[in-house]
Amino acid sequence: MPRKLELKIENLKTMYNEIALGLLPYREEDKQSIEFVVEGNKDDPIVAVRYPGQKVKKRQLKRKRKDSAEWQNLFDFVVVPYINGELGRPEDFTFERLLEDFQENKKQNEEFWECVKEIYYENKLTKKPPKLKGIESKIFLLTLKWTWIQEDLNYKYSWRDVNSPIKYVRVSKRDKRISSGAGRAKSFAALILIKSNLFSFDEVKKIIPPYG
Repeated sequence: MPRKLELKIENLKTMYNEIALGLLPYREEDKQSIEFVVEGNKDDPIVAVRYPGQKVKKRQLKRKRKDSAEWQNLFDFVVVPYINGELGRPEDFTFERLLEDFQENKKQNEEFWECVKEIYYENKLTKKPPKLKGIESKIFLLTLKWTWIQEDLNYKYSWRDVNSPIKYVRVSKRDKRISSGAGRAKSFAALILIKSNLFSFDEVKKIIPPYG
């Protein structure tokens, strides 16, 4: 079982640096062996992230220089929500599952959409979301929040952007170096396309693969 800790964000303006500093000491632990509760607390968890993620790797450098980046995707993690205090299965809360649930149960609700936009633009949820069918709204939104944070760390922000004391490179799912990707913007665009009613879930998957 993963060791359970808490990671509390003190200031949204320095959030990415706080995440970096919180995760760094555990970068060489076994994959997903540390579980950080990031929403709620250890006694009443709502969402946690498991670190190190599969993409966290120490690079095999042929020649090590002073400015070499020895790590790749250093802050990759897996988002794991809790349902009524019980750990949910990560595969039930992938962005693809969230997108499908959004199409089937939530895209017509404007109050819910306002919550989505607040998560996207401000990384916070200040209103009580409406009760809707499918995935419980608060779980959906907070899972989406940390999925987006993970996408930013893996595809958009560099070690300089998050003020990491350790340099790292970002590598795509096809093992190609990333200079600066879209991060959460691609998956937000997928939600917008679903909400527009102009494209189906299956069409969106083809238009914006693989979202992040």
